[in-house]
Amino acid sequence: ISNKTTVNYTVTLDKPGDYYEFTVDASNKGSIDAMIDSVSNTGLTTEQKKYLTYNATYTSGKEISKKQELKAGSKEKIQVRVEFKKDITAEDLPSENQQLNLTFTIEYVQADDSAEPTNQPICKRATTLHEETCERTDSDGCKAVSGDENTITYGSLGTEGTLVAGDAFDCDVNGDGIYNSSNERFYYVTSLDTDSNYGVLIYYNNVSGGSPSNNTSYAYDTSEKPRENGPATAVQQLPTTSGWKNVRLSNTTRKIKAENGTEYIDFSYEGYSARLLTTQEVNSACNITVGSYDTGELDTCKYLLENTEYSSNTPAYGWWLENPHSSMSTYVWRVIGYFRGVGINVASNSGRDGVRPAIEVLKSKVSY
Repeated sequence: ISNKTTVNYTVTLDKPGDYYEFTVDASNKGSIDAMIDSVSNTGLTTEQKKYLTYNATYTSGKEISKKQELKAGSKEKIQVRVEFKKDITAEDLPSENQQLNLTFTIEYVQADDSAEPTNQPICKRATTLHEETCERTDSDGCKAVSGDENTITYGSLGTEGTLVAGDAFDCDVNGDGIYNSSNERFYYVTSLDTDSNYGVLIYYNNVSGGSPSNNTSYAYDTSEKPRENGPATAVQQLPTTSGWKNVRLSNTTRKIKAENGTEYIDFSYEGYSARLLTTQEVNSACNITVGSYDTGELDTCKYLLENTEYSSNTPAYGWWLENPHSSMSTYVWRVIGYFRGVGINVASNSGRDGVRPAIEVLKSKVSY
């Protein structure tokens, strides 16, 4: 069998930040399983690609690709989006509004043994937990809370059917079908504040160029203007949409806020599959109020301290949160390992804190 599904549409975008988005159902109403043979989204000229992005994914954020299965009697929701880029130069801007005539096409063929399921969850509840030895010899870090118990256990295996902060998950972020408990470990934090259908999960480690690294540190914003620029420097270390192609942010544009909720700028995470965690999300998960500077306030959230100076003097000092400080314009909030709490640092300081990815996953794509 062979079946091609095409959507033609016309749209006009006026200015940077504008976008057009729609959702369609790909349905297999037959009695034979199908799989994708080809995918194409056409209509943008080489010139238009300088200032527009055009992509299609499943509504879960999973990338659409060849060999993905569409079983008989089933359907998948597909989201198509064309967007006027925000971070473009004046030279790349068009001289006048342009009407776009776009086409999105998926061609299906009969499924064979090479077909790949599309309805697998992105995250599965972990079956084992990460552990390490407390190596600190002073009164800070893990030594202050572990007593005679030198083994640190991060997160919880949780309870089937419920989601609780600290529950450990293995998430197939790179889309290879493997849930790697070593380097794809995440911890559930809380529901997304703008859409409770999504869960926010934090990675077990800092990253460098999108890869796990507990001994690298980066500035939040080298210009020391976090309220105006957001995490302009730190964002460059997050996993890209081509690296972690199985997850997407629910919205690539986020309002940068202080810990007290004061709003500053709209910041774009376009091109990245993850973002920085917020102080508000830490408050929700750990039942604290960021800003009290209490040593040990994260003792009930040790999963936030994995691969930091909490356990030894060698890994990263801590990691950046998304929020600038409400009263000190050059400072940004961060998780501190040895302090076991949340403190601040100058945004341009590149010698202490790392970048730790937070992902947003539809709870329907989390097996818990």
